[in-house]
Amino acid sequence: MRIFVLILIFFISLITTSNATSDDKIAFIDLNFILAESLTGKKILNDLNNINKKNMDKFKLEEEKLEKEKNDIKKLKNILSTDEYNRKIEEFKKKVNDYNLIKKRTIKSFEEAKNKELNIFFNNLNQIMNNYMVKNSISVILDKKNIIIAKVENDISKEILKIVNQNE
Repeated sequence: MRIFVLILIFFISLITTSNATSDDKIAFIDLNFILAESLTGKKILNDLNNINKKNMDKFKLEEEKLEKEKNDIKKLKNILSTDEYNRKIEEFKKKVNDYNLIKKRTIKSFEEAKNKELNIFFNNLNQIMNNYMVKNSISVILDKKNIIIAKVENDISKEILKIVNQNE
């Protein structure tokens, strides 16, 4: 009987200690909202979109030229000698390969610039959030996209947006 009482006391103590409440304050933030709505984020996104559009227009123009050249070469198939026709095809293939290399380098360069700009933005945002956490005694800030359901009062996106825009 004594062992039973000890075991019962042990389980009761486990149950009561596991129900302890936490005083940690948790908040969440919508990082995409901050990027899309902040002055700096809008400028970065606008600049990146302009560069990307400019690159795509240039690619489209070059592809149209290559397509026209390809059609012109096909038209000359019955007119040119086999050797000259094959030479023109090889020259065209070289142009296409050169174009593909330039396109690949341009896209890679754009992606690197995009990542660099976004990393700078999010590093600055991270510093702002760290200061906000300390000032408001927040233990954890989560990204909104990883939360299923939460109280709206825990959303600090608009407050952080104001701070980001003030630091312009």
